Amino acid sequence: MDQNADAPANGAPKNFTSDSADALKAQAKRLRAALASRDVSVSHAGSLELMAQCYGFRDWNTALAMTRRNAASISVADLGIGKRFAGSYLGHAVTGKILGLTGTPVGGVYRIEVHLDHPVDVVASKHFSGYRQRIASRINKDCEPVLASGQRGPGLSVDLLL
Repeated sequence: MDQNADAPANGAPKNFTSDSADALKAQAKRLRAALASRDVSVSHAGSLELMAQCYGFRDWNTALAMTRRNAASISVADLGIGKRFAGSYLGHAVTGKILGLTGTPVGGVYRIEVHLDHPVDVVASKHFSGYRQRIASRINKDCEPVLASGQRGPGLSVDLLL
C-alpha cells in the first residue's frame, strides 16, 4: 500500500482501494501468525483491528469503508438527514450521522451538520485537547471541505454513505 504525500496527518492513506483492503487482510493474517508463534493469541477480528489502526484508521469498519469511497463518488444530492457516512475531519477518519444540510448564499457551497460516532480532537497541540462530536462544516457539491468562499480548505469530507 502506497503512502503518498497526500496522506492525512494521522497516516491513513487517502487513496485506499479495494486492493489495499485485500493487502491489509493479508497483513492481518501474517500478523496473527507472527503473534501466535510468540504465544500471543489474537483473534482474526482483533488482527484486522490492529492493522487498521496501524494505518491510522479508528477501526476495521472505517478502513473498509475507505476502500469503497473511490468505487463510486458521491455528490451533495446523495446526502440526506439521518444518513450514515464515512469520511475525514481534520485528518481523522470519522463515521457518523448527518443531522442537517443546507445551502449557503455562495453557490455550490453547503453547510452540513453531523454527529460523529466518536469524538475527535480538533486541536493540534500537545498541551491540550478539544474533543468534538457534533460538527458543522462547509462542503462543495462533491462533498469536499471548503471555506465559506468556496475555496478548498480544511474541514469535513464525506467520502462514502454507509
